[in-house]
Amino acid sequence: MKKPMVIYIAGERQHAGKTVASLGIISALSKLINLQDIGYFKPVGQELVALPSGERIDKDVRIVQEFTKLEMPNLSLLSPVRVGDGVTRDYIISDNPQQRTAAYEQAILQTMEHLSDKQLIIAEGTGHPGVGSVVGLSNARVANLLNAKILYLVGGGIGRPLDELEVDLSYFSHHHSHVAGILFNKVIPEKIDMMKEVLHETAINRIFPEWNPSLKVFGYMPQVKYLNNPSMQLISDSFKTCRTLNENNEAHWQLPCRQVNVISQGSESFIAAEHLKARDIAVLGAGSHRRLQRIIEFSRSLNENHLGGIILTCANDKMPNEKAVDMIEASGIPTLIVPDDAGAVDQTLYKVFRNTKLQLYDRQKHRQIEELFSEHFPVERLIRSIGL
Repeated sequence: MKKPMVIYIAGERQHAGKTVASLGIISALSKLINLQDIGYFKPVGQELVALPSGERIDKDVRIVQEFTKLEMPNLSLLSPVRVGDGVTRDYIISDNPQQRTAAYEQAILQTMEHLSDKQLIIAEGTGHPGVGSVVGLSNARVANLLNAKILYLVGGGIGRPLDELEVDLSYFSHHHSHVAGILFNKVIPEKIDMMKEVLHETAINRIFPEWNPSLKVFGYMPQVKYLNNPSMQLISDSFKTCRTLNENNEAHWQLPCRQVNVISQGSESFIAAEHLKARDIAVLGAGSHRRLQRIIEFSRSLNENHLGGIILTCANDKMPNEKAVDMIEASGIPTLIVPDDAGAVDQTLYKVFRNTKLQLYDRQKHRQIEELFSEHFPVERLIRSIGL
């Protein structure tokens, strides 16, 4: 039996868009190839979630199962190597780390055997190209183990992506990996034409001439509004201690928010319409009743739109009081009440906005991904270039 072709999705860093690309490419491929002939797995995973059985697998495997119609009856096999807490420490102090790496590689090859009836496999990498090397399984080494063709994701712009390509392509070249091409991802829409004029395929191969066959450019994917932004539900999971109000409005809690606004103006000078927009998160002290009232009134004035959420800081047994709670509950706005001060809350929110990943309930985002790749990704060219 002919071995399946493997496309390995690698990226410049964590949160480069590998899972989004996997979902988008699977969706695009499904219009040309039967879904039963397409496979997916995540060779090395770091962010783990529990299955009903209690077994922990990589979260992205569950995401792909949730949003695609791929045949994925054995999720455990599709997440063969799981680098959870303590794994790297145990590996480093092990008497025989090479034996552990060999066992990891065997697990990956077992997954490949499990998917051997597929025509094409999407293998999703993890982090930047060197991630996993601490256990002998960098993205380059795993791609080589799979005899895969790498699709490398890099961000938009001119200077920064070239800097990233210089480092990461050198790494792949050092390991004799096969990089099939590049996908410029999360490009500011207004800059796409400029990128096409400057960083076209001929220019890329003039800058990086050592690749044979030459590198392909598989598109310039525009940044999609709110696609990488968190919902209030995701934000609520990021606080160790918090109380929620209006949690029954599930659709509102799961809607991606626009940005965070820490309300620092005094009650006399604060005008909500000058500081807030639809789907913003307003952060203010739990005792700020007058400003809270103005925020709620502003949200109501948005008609079909609404505020993304409210976070009340420095909460205690007395704040917010019963009147404030009643105001919030009447508004329907997703609200978190946290004991942390505004500075700590802002730090938490910064991390969440910077590191947002898809969640199992993000169906609206998945529809956006499908539309994005349907319009902008040259799937026929990808198939031709890998010789399928």
